[in-house]
Amino acid sequence: MHKFEKYDPSVIESDWYEWWQKQGLFKPSKNDVQCTGKTDSGDFSMLLPPPNVTGVLHIGHALTLSIQDVIARWNRMNGRSVNWVPGTDHAGISLQSVVEKRLRRESGKTRHDLGRKEFLDLVWKYKRSHGDQIKKQTMRIGASLNWDSEYFTMDAHHSQTVRDAFIRLYDDGLVYRATKMVNWSCALQSVISDIEVDKIPTSGSVLVNVPDSGTSSTDIRYKITPAHDADDYACARRHGLPVVRVFGNNGRVVDEPGIAVFVGKSRWEARKMVIKQLTDSCAYLGKRDADESIISVCSRSGDVIEPMLMPQWYIRCDKLGQNADSLVVSGDIDIVPARQKAVWHSWMSGITDWCVSRQLWWGHRIPMYYVYWNSEINRAGSWVAAIDENQAREKALGMLSAAERDIAVSIERGAVCTISQDEDVLDTWFSSGLLPLTIFNNTRKDEGGVLEPCQSTDIFERKKALSTLLETGQDILFFWVARMVILCSYFAKIPPFSTVLLHPMVRDAQGRKMSKSLGNIIDPMDIINGAGLGKLEDTMKNGNLSKEELRNSTKELRRMYPQGFQRFGADALRLTLILYTQQTHQINLSLDNVRASYHFCNKLWNAFRFIHSHAEKLELSPESLSSVQRGQYEAWMHGLDRAKLTIFDRALLSQISTMLKVYHRAMETRKYAVAAEAVRDFVQRELCDRYIEVSKAALFGNAKNTTNQELWQRHARRDARDDMSVMQSGWQAQDSTGFIVDDLLAENETGHSVHLELPTDDGSTFTVAVGSLADMQEQQKVRQMIMPHIDCIRMMSREQGVCIRVLGKEGEFGKMTSTFAADGVVTVVVSPHVHVFARVANGQQREPGQAPARTQEAHALASSRLEMDIEKLCRMIDSDGYQMNAPRAVKEKDR
Repeated sequence: MHKFEKYDPSVIESDWYEWWQKQGLFKPSKNDVQCTGKTDSGDFSMLLPPPNVTGVLHIGHALTLSIQDVIARWNRMNGRSVNWVPGTDHAGISLQSVVEKRLRRESGKTRHDLGRKEFLDLVWKYKRSHGDQIKKQTMRIGASLNWDSEYFTMDAHHSQTVRDAFIRLYDDGLVYRATKMVNWSCALQSVISDIEVDKIPTSGSVLVNVPDSGTSSTDIRYKITPAHDADDYACARRHGLPVVRVFGNNGRVVDEPGIAVFVGKSRWEARKMVIKQLTDSCAYLGKRDADESIISVCSRSGDVIEPMLMPQWYIRCDKLGQNADSLVVSGDIDIVPARQKAVWHSWMSGITDWCVSRQLWWGHRIPMYYVYWNSEINRAGSWVAAIDENQAREKALGMLSAAERDIAVSIERGAVCTISQDEDVLDTWFSSGLLPLTIFNNTRKDEGGVLEPCQSTDIFERKKALSTLLETGQDILFFWVARMVILCSYFAKIPPFSTVLLHPMVRDAQGRKMSKSLGNIIDPMDIINGAGLGKLEDTMKNGNLSKEELRNSTKELRRMYPQGFQRFGADALRLTLILYTQQTHQINLSLDNVRASYHFCNKLWNAFRFIHSHAEKLELSPESLSSVQRGQYEAWMHGLDRAKLTIFDRALLSQISTMLKVYHRAMETRKYAVAAEAVRDFVQRELCDRYIEVSKAALFGNAKNTTNQELWQRHARRDARDDMSVMQSGWQAQDSTGFIVDDLLAENETGHSVHLELPTDDGSTFTVAVGSLADMQEQQKVRQMIMPHIDCIRMMSREQGVCIRVLGKEGEFGKMTSTFAADGVVTVVVSPHVHVFARVANGQQREPGQAPARTQEAHALASSRLEMDIEKLCRMIDSDGYQMNAPRAVKEKDR
């Protein structure tokens, strides 16, 4: 307990993470978990989607971490051994782009000036100096990850998995090389995937296709570019037209016959020159307003994508996709929310082959070698998949026919002339798609068997998947999740995970996508640590924005956050993000909600400050709790002397029971926002606004009794062990029925119906709802009698842990004889016309002739105690402190 008054998240949150790690609390172990409720023994494994190694934590990462941390801690506290594995992605395009820009800025050189080896050394150096930032930020947000299993996608072990997987796929006939239309980024000098292409809707003037200037008016043909447009390419194929490449990889016009005047010009310069030439030759027909269209832009460089016809490596996905789809159809993989299954099936049914080659240097170099044969071997060059050049040579020689081998033997210099490895690297999605194999299919890791079918009997028989759950954003369902299913199930023969849980995208308060150009990006660290407007502007200036974008973004930033960000802390941000998960399509993040969560954390902090500050007055100390040993908590809870509990105590315990039911049900059905709401509302309304206010009356008066001691002890840490963390506790895993003071409470759990005990001719009684009385006149009399006290009755019925039954005054509806006195129920007079039968013991209704459960003296004592409680409630309501501090809604409800 920190010895300071004010809630300061920067102080409270600063030193816990290091202590958690030193205690080994994030490691997969069941030994220290104290859980006495019903649990599901066994392991729980989950992979954290790898962020870019040199990136920074954005709000999407914070959402993923918050959700997954809730899941991990919940499973630990339910007795499971949790292995939540962190790691980072080498981010091929992103990191290479950052290093290249820095190299150009500092030295004016390009990577080609340095050469491949020297440039890669520079990238590794940059990674080592900048690669820990996102890890530190992940720790700052409090994620309970198993750092002992941390991975990096360029580590030697995973690199071997990637290399071997590609070779296996090629040898199995699933990898091929073909020339197709690709998304080419002239700025990055690489093919990029569809996920890295932003589709920008546009409208306005566009150029129309014009007749060839060399044709007559009766022979009109149109100029097309088959090598740079998918539709034009299809047209050229249909009509047998030549496919002529106009632009080079740098986006400039190449040297082709007939276009010498344009050679070396950029795409934009050449197009202007074309219009001028057409105008000069009177062939330009003008322009027209175009309908809405789409421009493809590289999300990383902002460059307009140039469709290019280029040879690349592809993976055949038809059969692999069918297998992945069947795993969802059969239920071997469950996708949550269920509506995403239809999207999955639709995408898998139309899946196309996957282009996996990238024209980069940083990444997993494709293990393909081109073999050039000597002239004596009358054979075209051959591609060979191999781990190195020596193996490539051996495989190539094995491809020769018997006759060719005879010739090869006679050649002094050998059959092979030269061997060269493909310059390209593999798509990072291919690398990350194999992560579950590297991390979880480790039964034969020492033998390099992560690509072999899963041999673990424990995994195969019990879980039938490499891991338990994958939680990630719905935007990468196909680009990462699908590829993990495709690749891992092909090699391991079981799914990579049993369940896929998808969360929505985070947008700003207006529902707009967060982007630097809009100036609406929210850095989680700025929310946690606080940031003035000046710091936010400096961060934006260091981004890759144009002058115009920076000017507009700064204006928007000042409008949205004129005072910057308050220091809210990690707990407030995490709670806010969890509460937001109710928005299933997209999350519109508002700082007002983060501020509300901060106030909740402050309220919780003050509640426990209040408890600890009065512990001595209540004669509570760690020593007084020593009787509550580990493993004995449930027995102690059920063994409470309920006769010592006031109606306020019973109300709180009843609300705890109700809250736990909602909480458990929500967690089990993955409705984490509902679980968070249940806890938040209980703490705010029931614990702080009501129970603590009631307790103040007792504490600041002269009251001193065992009731308050026992209740405070109930909420104190039940173990005197100083090195025990709450995450080792199984408290919320208790069977919630253990908190129900009266088993009849469930009858009135909702608190919306008041019942009457009406007599029958044989002297027994039966219960009917007020609204079901047959005689409308009688019903009206009952309503008139009850309504002045209805709020009090509802509150007691719902919250006090007692079962409330309402009677009219004797003789109102005939003879009303209570036989409850011998059954642990006493009568409390609320008004001359309303008597409340309150059950004060946990006894059951006795059968005719059965001995009374309690003595008349005990019932008289219980009746007296209830009357004192009601009197205390009235004094509390009338007290100045209550009238000054209790919220209006609470006061109205209590009255």
